[in-house]
Amino acid sequence: MIKNFSLIRLTSIILLVILFPLVQNQWLNLYLFDINNFSIYKGLYYLSGIFFPILICINSFNKFTFYKFNNNKRKNYEITGKTLFITALLLLITLSKSISNYIFINIDFIFKILINNNYTFQSDLDKQILFTLIISILLIFKRSRIFMKKFILFNFFICSTFIWYLQLNNILENDKLLINSYLNVENMNFINIFFLLTIEILYYLWSYISYSTNLSDWIVPMPYKTDTKSILNIIFFYLLIIVYYSILE
Repeated sequence: MIKNFSLIRLTSIILLVILFPLVQNQWLNLYLFDINNFSIYKGLYYLSGIFFPILICINSFNKFTFYKFNNNKRKNYEITGKTLFITALLLLITLSKSISNYIFINIDFIFKILINNNYTFQSDLDKQILFTLIISILLIFKRSRIFMKKFILFNFFICSTFIWYLQLNNILENDKLLINSYLNVENMNFINIFFLLTIEILYYLWSYISYSTNLSDWIVPMPYKTDTKSILNIIFFYLLIIVYYSILE
């Protein structure tokens, strides 16, 4: 039953990824036929841009947030001591820095679009260190970590909405935006997805290391094969999203 349900769900997502952008383009064509008058197709096309971001946020929070792992300790298959300290520290800093950069992107969007088109966002070193430190502290504790996941998804939704707005109105040049300083691609949706994918994987790895009493016991078991399936699910899901934005483009 579970396998059949998963197959049906997977097929539905693939069909949605392929067909929905075609429907969106059809709405756009119907709207352009009578561009001077109000058309329901214009409203459908404009609103359709937030459908997939909402879908991504719901799926991410439900499927890629509350992880459960096989936490059985196995002798000679454990991460302890200096190795664990360095691994946990590097992972926490990398995840916090990625989230911090993602927040800065959103701040840049807000200032340029809503406040001042000529505004240049300055992310000086002191500001980056402070943001990274605050986020690191929030990620250590379970409740605040879940709050951060919600905030990340909210940030993703805002970024996606701004990008859709920019594409519809063509009011800003891409090279003026902070988001375009990270990857040399024209489609800002790809950068947005890449950021979220990176954060999702790092968040999963941090969830594994900090799971249950791992850090308080200062012993983290080596992952079982079943523990790595979630990473494959994350990558596969976001590859489908990239396909969607490729077709929509």
